[in-house]
Amino acid sequence: MTYRYRRRREDDDWKDEFDEFFENFGFDFDKLNERILKTWDRMLKDPDVSVYGPYVYGFTYKIGPDGKPKFEEFGNMAESEVEGSLPKVEKDVREPITDLNVDKNRVYITYELPGISKDDVELSVAERSVVLSVKNGPRKYHKHMDFEYDLKPESASAKFVNGILDLTIERAGKDTGTGRRISIN
Repeated sequence: MTYRYRRRREDDDWKDEFDEFFENFGFDFDKLNERILKTWDRMLKDPDVSVYGPYVYGFTYKIGPDGKPKFEEFGNMAESEVEGSLPKVEKDVREPITDLNVDKNRVYITYELPGISKDDVELSVAERSVVLSVKNGPRKYHKHMDFEYDLKPESASAKFVNGILDLTIERAGKDTGTGRRISIN
């Protein structure tokens, strides 16, 4: 089975509304549609693919500190490293919706983990990375974030309420040693 992306007619109101909407955000919706359909096509044709869902893909949008639009993808269909190769899809593991805010002294990360107990969350912070993993519960999640600046793992604090995990970490001026596991309150 092959999925074909069919461009809408030029006089199509749907195209007018959404093209204009996404253009204002600096986002090429046609390119996203083509990418998703190509991914589906490759997955359906590859005899080595044994995981067929559920597939989760989405994105969030916000204005970055530099005033430029920033799109953040989430789900279990990671963008592939090499053009034309299949994305890595691990059965039942998703990337959570994540919000990252940074100021000159701290990093604030919020993860959405609906239906998850704080006891099932593993969270670790190193000098330049944060890793979240949920292996038990109704949904499995994994998120690895690398940073271009140093963090202070010993300053990390986390709070989990109603499926929302908030993590705060101080930024460091230089490397401070090894990472550490974070307890969640």
